[in-house]
Amino acid sequence: MSAAVSGSLFNNSAKWPESCLPDKRTVANDPVCMSKCVQVTYKGNTLTVPINNMCRYCAIDHVDFTDQAVLWLEPAGTTVGDAKGLNN
Repeated sequence: MSAAVSGSLFNNSAKWPESCLPDKRTVANDPVCMSKCVQVTYKGNTLTVPINNMCRYCAIDHVDFTDQAVLWLEPAGTTVGDAKGLNN
């Protein structure tokens, strides 16, 4: 589970090296991803996930969660949409 944040927060010269994760997925070698997490509370469930990806065209106050993160928050499934009333 992880999150993506606005591309405007990234350094354009950042590289995408392989990670030490079992699947060797690439992770942005960028300050916005280094030891940074996003926390969301939804229907009494709180989830904290690392930022490890860029949402190139997202607004600076927008966060994209992986499908696994969304299903953890809403096990019955949900449609894609925007969460409203979030605090920084």
